[in-house]
Amino acid sequence: TKTCRNYTIPLTVASNNLIFGLPKFLTEFDVADWVDVITNRNPAIAGSLICGAENVTAKCSISATFCQPAKGEITRTRRLCWWLPMVLAYWDPPALDKSKYSFVEHAISQGYSVFYYDRLGVGESSLVSGYVSQLSNRISILTQLTKLVKQGLYVGDLGKPDKVVLLGHNFGSSAVFEAVSADIGLADGVVLTGFSVNKTYLNGIDTGEALGVRIAALQSPKKWAKLDSGYLTSVDVYSNVAIFFKAPDYDPAIAGYSEATKQPASVMEFLTSQAIGANPPLKYKGVAMIISSKFDFPWCTGDCDAILENPGAEYFRGTKAFKAVSYPGAGHGLNLHLNAKGSFEEITDFLSANGL
Repeated sequence: TKTCRNYTIPLTVASNNLIFGLPKFLTEFDVADWVDVITNRNPAIAGSLICGAENVTAKCSISATFCQPAKGEITRTRRLCWWLPMVLAYWDPPALDKSKYSFVEHAISQGYSVFYYDRLGVGESSLVSGYVSQLSNRISILTQLTKLVKQGLYVGDLGKPDKVVLLGHNFGSSAVFEAVSADIGLADGVVLTGFSVNKTYLNGIDTGEALGVRIAALQSPKKWAKLDSGYLTSVDVYSNVAIFFKAPDYDPAIAGYSEATKQPASVMEFLTSQAIGANPPLKYKGVAMIISSKFDFPWCTGDCDAILENPGAEYFRGTKAFKAVSYPGAGHGLNLHLNAKGSFEEITDFLSANGL
């Protein structure tokens, strides 16, 4: 069992933001044309998507949850991040069997404490334009929250944690990777799920096409009327399944749950989520793990075997320990597959074996 506390955390976010280079979407036809542009092999056409960058400082609030074991010694804190269509429910799904699908529940059972939060523009966190929400401001938010947690803030009665591990999925993994690239002392360990540094097989752009992306506020006005046209969502459950699941290793009812609880992604998330800026090797010296589903489409074009280790091991050459896992029997939405519990065990076993 666990005890949890909810927080609303005020932040001032400074970031260098890319500027969307096309007119803002007015109709679904505009989105369809945008998909044509991002998938075009002509660099001049694809290059029109961005028209420069600007330094931005803005205030926001982040909705966060901290959970810890109800009993027993608590010595560690884990941070979680997520991306379309995952929200808090991806890490700790309230309507599913937690013994099978909840990473939070598994981590708590292993004696860890867990801090996780809604990304900017999602849930109770501040709403910003989909033409603004992107990797740079996510890195700033992640870095600030990590430093606050390390000071013993927003973690109940835990106090200053002895160790901090950053765990992300997809867009969250990109933020974690870039954050520890820039600040090598930020965390004792990193776990990057739904992620790869092998740029040859990145397929995030085609993912947008496969999802059949639509303007979220037009697709579901009751849920997303407050979002501007820069927030996009998958067209239906089948496009969701095409990207996030792999037959026969999932329950169709869970796919329905994923569709019902999905959250939109900003257009700038699509354009920046795989913008890996750091070059190998990183100066980061902690413990590092990349664990992605074997059949991950956005990051491995459907087959992660043999491409996570190389060049992952080169990027993390200076770490205390590094492990790459192409996890069998799953698509991109690793936590929502029938064998998700095994991936949770892979993560905590690796951390425990390396003193975290």
